[in-house]
Amino acid sequence: MNTQCESESVINEQQCLLEAIWSDDPKTIAESGFDVEGIYIYRRNLLANAQRALSISFPTVFELLDSDASEHITQQFLKSSPPTQGDWAQWGAALASFIETTDVGYEYPYLADCAALDWHVHCALHGIDQIFQQSSLQLLGNCEPEHIFVKFNHNVKLLETKYPLTDIFQAHHDVDEQQRTISMNNAQKALAIAPKEQTVMIYRPEFQPKVTTLLMAGEDVFMRCLISGQSLANALNLVSESKHFSFENWLMKAIERNLIYTFKEN
Repeated sequence: MNTQCESESVINEQQCLLEAIWSDDPKTIAESGFDVEGIYIYRRNLLANAQRALSISFPTVFELLDSDASEHITQQFLKSSPPTQGDWAQWGAALASFIETTDVGYEYPYLADCAALDWHVHCALHGIDQIFQQSSLQLLGNCEPEHIFVKFNHNVKLLETKYPLTDIFQAHHDVDEQQRTISMNNAQKALAIAPKEQTVMIYRPEFQPKVTTLLMAGEDVFMRCLISGQSLANALNLVSESKHFSFENWLMKAIERNLIYTFKEN
């Protein structure tokens, strides 16, 4: 009983502290019971740590925003979704959804998708290492497609978008300056016309995540079918009428990009 009371007391104290930290009313802070100067120092440090963490996890977003906008976004996001763990690197999964609710997200509708892409890249960078199990390839010759299933590399993610995310990302992160300029021009041209549905893929062939737009006809439908847990036969049926989709070409590229972890029989 005493332990429960102590736990509730700690929670109440934490809630009072958070209310004091984010309150704009000096009277509320003064009546909180906490040291006023200490509250302001803690607020500044918390905001600085949060902004530093988000700028690392969401580098594209923070390069697109000016300093005032990024600080405002950070403060509001910190208030609505405070970190629940001690590791700042694990905080930020909800930022894309949060940006959609903000004025800057309304003004620049591609910003939320950029945040989602940044987060997937961040997770892939810190994801577990997985190498294609080459011995599982024999299943393609020994089993019927309806009994074959594909387990993808844990770091592979597909992101549906209406915006040129790959070009926006490369414009800020490509190591080649000329390619950054080309990507920036392509992004600006694409944003100036009607939005176009596309699928962006995040993958990690070795140590660094990469970003690309799926261009092969039917490739996004094919991969989503497999990722959802359906058989190779079902996925092939979805692209059977596509003259431009080749399973052999896709497979070679998928192995090269380390998209597949293993083939499984069921």
